[in-house]
Order: sequence, then C-alpha cells, then structure tokens
Amino acid sequence: MTSAPVRRTNLLRLAVGAIALVYGLGALAVARGPGEFTTYAGSSGLAATLAVFTGFALVVAGLVTSLTRPAGRIGDLALVAGFVWFAPFWVGWTGGPPLVRSLGMVFAGFLFPVLIHVVLAYPSGRLQSKLARLLVSSVYLEAVLSSLGRALFRDPYFDPKCWDNCTDNAFLVRSLPGVAHTIQVMDVWFVMAAAGALAAFCVWRLVAATGPARRVLWPMSVAGLVLGATTGAHSIALSRAAEDPLDPVFLSIFMIQCAAVVLLASGLLWTALRARVQRRSVGRIVAGLGEAPSPGSLQSALARAVGDPELRLAYWLPDSRRYVDPHGTPVREPVAAPGRAVTALVRDGRQVAVVTHAASVADLEREIGADVRLALDNERLQAEVLTQLIDLRASRARIVQTGDAERRRLERDLHDGAQQRLLALSYDLRLAAAAAQAEGEAETASLLADATGEAQAALGELRELAHGIYPAILTEAGVGSAIASLVDEAPLPVEVAETVEERYPAPVETAVYIVVAEAIEDAAARAATFVGLSLLRDGDRLVITVADDGSERTASMSHLADRVGALGGWLVVEPTTVRAEVPCA
Repeated sequence: MTSAPVRRTNLLRLAVGAIALVYGLGALAVARGPGEFTTYAGSSGLAATLAVFTGFALVVAGLVTSLTRPAGRIGDLALVAGFVWFAPFWVGWTGGPPLVRSLGMVFAGFLFPVLIHVVLAYPSGRLQSKLARLLVSSVYLEAVLSSLGRALFRDPYFDPKCWDNCTDNAFLVRSLPGVAHTIQVMDVWFVMAAAGALAAFCVWRLVAATGPARRVLWPMSVAGLVLGATTGAHSIALSRAAEDPLDPVFLSIFMIQCAAVVLLASGLLWTALRARVQRRSVGRIVAGLGEAPSPGSLQSALARAVGDPELRLAYWLPDSRRYVDPHGTPVREPVAAPGRAVTALVRDGRQVAVVTHAASVADLEREIGADVRLALDNERLQAEVLTQLIDLRASRARIVQTGDAERRRLERDLHDGAQQRLLALSYDLRLAAAAAQAEGEAETASLLADATGEAQAALGELRELAHGIYPAILTEAGVGSAIASLVDEAPLPVEVAETVEERYPAPVETAVYIVVAEAIEDAAARAATFVGLSLLRDGDRLVITVADDGSERTASMSHLADRVGALGGWLVVEPTTVRAEVPCA
C-alpha cells in the first residue's frame, strides 16, 4: 500500500532532476552570453565552472538523499536549493523576457533561507530545537516580505545600486524608491544578523554534540559556518558599495560561498553513503549473532553498526506494562534528550522495542530490516523470561525475609514475655518453699521445691526453643559469633578452619547460620565423629563448606537450596560435604 506512492514520488524526483539539468545548462548559457557582465558566472571561466558545479552538486545531492531516504525532507530541500541557486543567472539575462527576469529576482531572495533550512535540518530533515525553528521561520518570513515589497514597489530604473536587472519588473504596482531602498537596507542588516546566528548555531552544535554525533555533523556544520561567514561578509560589502561581479572582493566572497555550498552538498552525499553502509552493517547483525545470542549482544551489535556506543535498547512488555533492558531489568520509559533521539521499533503492528540513540543517527527505524526485527522480537521474549526469573527470585527473597522477620519476632516475644514470667514464677516458688521450710511445713516445702524444678526445666526448654527459632546472638553479634556459639554446643567435635567477623545483611547471615546448623545436625544423625567447617569471603560472595566423616548423605536438603537460591546463591550437596555460596555485596 505504501510502496506504490513512494515509487511514484521517486519517479517525480527523477523527472525534476532531468529538468534541473536542462534548467542549469540554460542558466549557464545565459551567464556566458547575455549575462556576461550581470552575473558572477559570466565574470570568468573559473567562476562559471564553480557556479554551475555548485548548483548541480545541490541537485545531485538532493536526488541521491531523497532516493536513499524517501521519508526525509532534507533531500527535497537540497533539490529546491539547487533550483533557487540558478535564479540569479536568469535575473542577469540582459534582453531576456521581463517575466523570467522578474521571477528570477523574486526567487533569488529565497536562496539563503533554503540553505539555512538544509543546514539546520540536517541530518533528519526536521528542525529539532525551538531555536532552529524560530531562526528558519523568521528568515523565510523576512524573505517573503522583502521579495514581495521589492516586487511591488521597486523600479530597477530608479535603483542607484542596480547591477543585474536595471530595466524590468513585471510585478511593479507603484514605484516607491524610498520604500524600496528601506526594504533593501533592512534586508541587508537582517541577513547579516541571520548569517551570524547561523554561524553561532553551527559552532554550538559541534561543541555540544557527543563524539558519534560530531562525526556526522561536522561537514554540514563547517559548511554552515563558512556559509554564514561569507553571507555576513557579503552583507557588509553591500552596505559599503554597490554589488559588482567584477569586483575582486565580491567575486572572492562568491567563490568561497560556492565552496561552502559544495561542502554542504558533499555532506548530504556522505550521509547517504553512510546510511547505506549502516544498512548493510545492520543487515549483517543477525548472521553474526548466532542461534542463541547472549542477552545484550543485539544491543552491542546495533551500537557498533550505527557507530553509537551509547545506544540503548528497551523492550516493552505488554503484560506487565513496563520497559526492561536486554537482561530483563526494569528501566524507565525512554525519552528524548538533548543530542539523543528515541525510535520505536514495530513488528507486525506491535511495538517490540524502543531505541535510544544519537540524534545524528537518522531514520534508524527504516535501517532495521525484517531479520533484525525478528531477532529483536526473540530477544524481547528472552528479556521477558529473564524478567520473570528476576521477579520470582525477588518474590522468594521476600518470602524468606518475611519468614525470618517472623522468627525474630517470635524469639523476642518468647524472651520478653513467657521467659520473664517463668523466671518470676520460679523466683516466687523458691520464696514460698523457703517460707514453708521456715514454718516447719516440710511436705509443702518439698512440693514447692519440686514445682521450682519443673519451672526451671520449662524455662530451659523455652530458651532452647527460642534459640532454635532465631538465635539472639545472630542479631546482636553477627554470623561469626553465632557460628562459634553453635560449635560450642554441637553434639560432636567441630573444627573451624576459617571464619569471618564482619557483619552482613540479615538475610545473608541467617542463611549462612541455618546452612551450618543443618549440616552439623545432619552429620550427627549420620554417626559422624568429626566435622570440618570453613566460612570465607570470595569477592562479593560468602563461601560455606561443611565436611564430615559420617555415612553417605541420602537427604537432598532442598529446603536449604531454596533458602540460598532465594538470595541468588547456590548449594551443592555431596555424600559427606555441603558447599554453599551466598551473595553478600
């Protein structure tokens, strides 16, 4: 549905290019014939060659850019600039049709606005900043008012600074030399200010751009800088003397301006060539990734292909309504920033990913073919699975943390509640037994002494229960001291080869303590006579190793694997050895 209109548009552009060839050759014939003394191209063979080459360079660059990137308008702008470039040739057609000369006079005033538009809209064809839109709009508006005013009120015969067309104005309504002179003076000063603004904008864009963007922008920015400088110099020269193509000052300014426009056209052609190279590079991405690329490899390949190391991919997950990176980590919705653009990539009518890239990388959505979109869709599915794994791990960690928090609360409740009451009861029973003994009630004293013993036994059992739920020393002194206490109370000899003293997050310390406690208890159950224990830090992980000399282990200890796995670690259970690694950073 969309390819047919594009083909028709391209055929129209080719037809315009053929017309531009005839149009430019006709302008050259005018310049080297009747316009020999009223055009810059007529002043010398070198000037004629340079002037015509510049116009054709704009036309060719516009055609190539338009055919390479049909969606962009910058190629069509360059094509228009090529046509307008030849307008002054027709103005100087001495003895030519008045309407042709008058039309050339009107359109010649739009050369500078169109060139400014091309420079500031490069490379995407769209004006990115409010300042650029304001400058281009104001220059176009001034050109319209100035051309209209001179067409309606300027009689060339009464213009003392006339040099190219001093007889014909087919649009003259009323001769107002004062008004025409005021319009000309205002136009000279306005163009001088706009030229300075263009030069400053080009310098600022180069300074503010990132490395990849600067490599793309420099040809056009340098061309814009030289164009602004030469246009400003031309305005200054006009304010001091009448224009004369044979004057060395005016002729030098014209030739430098031609060089700047050729550089501008070269920048457009270089961009078109670079886009073609990028398209081929992007097209080779899928072949270079392999069948099962690792997460993030497609992002890296795209960054290399377009020459932007800061390129980032964000995948849209419609079920969870959020963006994630290639590794499945949630990220904020990408937004455009100064020097950075955002391009949405769509496959089969649905959004797959969003790419944040340098603003100088134009038309990225078009550069990415069907194969790369398929690879993007596959990596999006992979990122979705990784996101689910991250969510599952976070959920397991929250469950473990919630359980540990409840264990700590129960331990505190038992310590501060039931234990204290049993202590008070035991104390009261001892007092009562002493009082009964003093009063000679031996039988009552004996009963009270027995009750005191039972209370003490219940208190001991309660303390053991509280310690089993969550050892208070783990909270107060850390995992090193808690393991030392565990070793002291172990039912078999435990040799500690290495341990740690620093503190770690509570979930980590709890997991380490429980792994050690369960491993020692299991060793005792398998009739072991000795346990070797080591606890050391290796980078961002705590490594726990518990080995014994008991019979071969038959239990899987899956509950320990779940607890360690909830923290992102892993557990290896062998016949007489348990080894665990727990992230602690």
